[in-house]
Amino acid sequence: MVKDELQRFIQYDEAYKNLCCQLLDNFHFTENTVAAFTCCGSRTGTAFLSENFTHVFGYARNLFIGGDLQFLVKHMHADDLPPFVYFAERSTLNAIAWNESKEKAVHEICSRIRHAGGKWIWIKQRVIVLSVTPDRHIDKALLLFDDCTAAKEAEFNQHISRVKKSRRNSKLLAMLAPVSMQTTRETPTAALEEHASLTAREKEIIHLVSEGLSSKEIAAKLFISRHTVESHRKHILQKLRVKNAPQMVHQTIASSIHN
Repeated sequence: MVKDELQRFIQYDEAYKNLCCQLLDNFHFTENTVAAFTCCGSRTGTAFLSENFTHVFGYARNLFIGGDLQFLVKHMHADDLPPFVYFAERSTLNAIAWNESKEKAVHEICSRIRHAGGKWIWIKQRVIVLSVTPDRHIDKALLLFDDCTAAKEAEFNQHISRVKKSRRNSKLLAMLAPVSMQTTRETPTAALEEHASLTAREKEIIHLVSEGLSSKEIAAKLFISRHTVESHRKHILQKLRVKNAPQMVHQTIASSIHN
């Protein structure tokens, strides 16, 4: 168990032993909880990483140990990078240690990480500040990563169920709801993989389509030919594996409702 690994490490490391007195009993650990002790102050690096890292992320442990923050940034979904950077900055500015305030010492964010196998997984990351520098920045911290992909998929399925029940009473939902059962069964993981392959221009065109613009109007707005717009729309349908514009818009919404 991860908690047992942490306790063994703490037992033989006086610095972390003093910082983590009774801390672990305040958190729930599962077999999919990855834990790490990291230094962010004058010295940086990973002091401990649980053995189940490869099981959850798919990558070799040394890739994270060699650069924990760089590893996360490298494999994170592009759409999740801006909120993650803000999260990291907010966490370290005016940091408060666990022994000062348990509530204010814990920071949490959920982001998409590309698994070594190629799929996108949702990871809930918690940063528990253990100590701070004289400038009140994070010095040492406990990082907890939980794979919450299944929970996200359940949330997505619940959303689809609500759409189905409300479709008859809403023209907007009727337009956005999936036309085929195949699209209805799409999981957020699959939708994310497909959406992630879209170019910036293709995402821009989807946005304009969702606003009700025709290909001719989109061409005029983007200063490109109508033929180019139609070509982009064709590629979008192929990438998202859908048949028409309403399905296109719905699939895009499906990939972003959890952001």
